[in-house]
Amino acid sequence: MKEIEELLQIFGAAGHPDLAAALENISKITFYQKGEKLYGIGDIQSKVYLLLDGIIWCYFIDEVRSDITDCFMSDRFMAVNTADFFVEGNRVPSFVAMEALTDMRVLEIDADPLFSMLRRYPQLAGVYVNCLQNALNFQNEINYKRLYLPGKERYAWFREKWPEVDRIASNRQIATFLGIRSEYLSRLRHPKKK
Repeated sequence: MKEIEELLQIFGAAGHPDLAAALENISKITFYQKGEKLYGIGDIQSKVYLLLDGIIWCYFIDEVRSDITDCFMSDRFMAVNTADFFVEGNRVPSFVAMEALTDMRVLEIDADPLFSMLRRYPQLAGVYVNCLQNALNFQNEINYKRLYLPGKERYAWFREKWPEVDRIASNRQIATFLGIRSEYLSRLRHPKKK
């Protein structure tokens, strides 16, 4: 599977055909249509999901049962599992849902055999650590921008980072992600011509 080889190459673990073959045996590529869920709130994740292409919308439900956008993901090979999932043996219900914002392809790897392989293949541990580090850096960037930038600058950052999401996501999805009122976002997205 060329995606497995590419993944190993990107994270410096290429050149190990037995590792690539072992990963292929526990992996598959799945196509998700726009609006389809990878997993929902309350589901227990049993696979590692690595985004190949497309855009994911991650959200949770607040106390009044409204969806609140946690993040959007579009980077190739980004792990789209919740952080607590990566603690081996920690299978708890997910507090967020992951849904396809566009049609997308995902590399799905069965988690239990993958965690067992981490002990047998030290090169795989490097891939695992890199995926976790990328996820942490991504979350830190999002948190920094949402906490410290004024609303107008938050939206400018968002537009630059995810121009396609800006074209297709709803006002509510983007506004709840940025932590600004939907009406204010409408004025930023569609300024009146003078």
